[in-house]
Amino acid sequence: MKRITRGVLGALLTVCPYPVAADPAPLPATETVPQVAQPPASEAPAAAPAADPHGRKSGPVEWVRTLQLLQDRIAAGSLAAHESQPVLMARIEADLLNAAPEVWADRHNVQAAIVFALSGGGPTILRQLTKQDSPDTPETTLARGALAYIEGQEAEAGRLLKDIDTATLPLTLAGSIALTQAALTVTENPVHAITLLDRVRSLMPGTLVEEGALRGEIFALGQGGDLKKFEILAIQYLRRFQHSIYAGNFRQRFAYQLTQLDFGRDEARFASFTRIMNELAPESRRDLYLLIARTAVQEGKTNTALMASDQALVLCAPESLEATQARLYRAAAEIVTLSTFQTALRKLKAVDRAKLPARDVQLLNAALSMAEQIGRGLARAPAPPDAEASKRAQAQAEAADEPGNLIPKAEAMIGQIDQLLRRSTP
Repeated sequence: MKRITRGVLGALLTVCPYPVAADPAPLPATETVPQVAQPPASEAPAAAPAADPHGRKSGPVEWVRTLQLLQDRIAAGSLAAHESQPVLMARIEADLLNAAPEVWADRHNVQAAIVFALSGGGPTILRQLTKQDSPDTPETTLARGALAYIEGQEAEAGRLLKDIDTATLPLTLAGSIALTQAALTVTENPVHAITLLDRVRSLMPGTLVEEGALRGEIFALGQGGDLKKFEILAIQYLRRFQHSIYAGNFRQRFAYQLTQLDFGRDEARFASFTRIMNELAPESRRDLYLLIARTAVQEGKTNTALMASDQALVLCAPESLEATQARLYRAAAEIVTLSTFQTALRKLKAVDRAKLPARDVQLLNAALSMAEQIGRGLARAPAPPDAEASKRAQAQAEAADEPGNLIPKAEAMIGQIDQLLRRSTP
């Protein structure tokens, strides 16, 4: 099993739990945006932190708490909260930068600034708090480590943060630091990263931080092969956070992860896969099956592509776009087997390309191009093979205009046309 790269999971642990500046990635054609009830106007978050109800002057702790409440509504699916977040972050950052020097004599305010920075607020306030004349306190060390992490200095961030015992920190700060530690250690020590993510989830239940930790842990488990816990946490996410603003991004990554786990490979994996999928409403299940089928075609997972396209087709209206996509993905997977090649070719030619989005038209063209190459190979199969002809066939396959691997190069031209039909056996 390939180990997950720092770039992949690091992005998950950094961007997903703490939305920085960008909205979730655009959804593919096969995926729908989760239906989220719009909050009433009275629920729309204020542009600035609310005043203390007892008349006390608010400060960094209260400002960051306001941000966290907003982000928790994002995890619950509030589009209004998501759209208001940049405005609130900008106001909080300005207030933090303009705070009087005596504000930072209180370590709780420094801790709040660290949480703000790691929650998407950026490095500016941490740069101010870690100047050369800053006092050497535990909070300054945390601020320097968080700053190094945000600025991409992973070695320095690891040196400063790896040995921090989060059990000694306030809960909110502990969650932020543990999440950062997990991102820094996932490549070298994925087991420890999973332990840290478990701790984050227990510290911050029901928050956007928990949602991000849950997503990160699901993908770490998928890479590590712990399928039972992977299934449990995937079901937990789909039950509790299916309306999150970031659920669409999760499903895209989740489809890729399911493809890599090759759930079509055996009955036990398929049963686990089915339990996960049954957590979704039929329409969402159909869209995820389609996303998995297309991803499987590109990643060369034939069994998964066939299984997912069949499952999607059951949930599709007969002449719908989704049914057309499911038939396309199945046919693209079928052309890699000699016994189904001719049938698959007829199916590909019968696909109504006018119904397809542009990227599926590209996949159809690639599949037809590959089928043409295979057809030419079949036509000359009775001739005795030679090394030069084999090289030319392979070069033609590699030159085909295809997205991804298209069941890697149609299984290398169906095993060079099944070793030219077993060397022209009579």
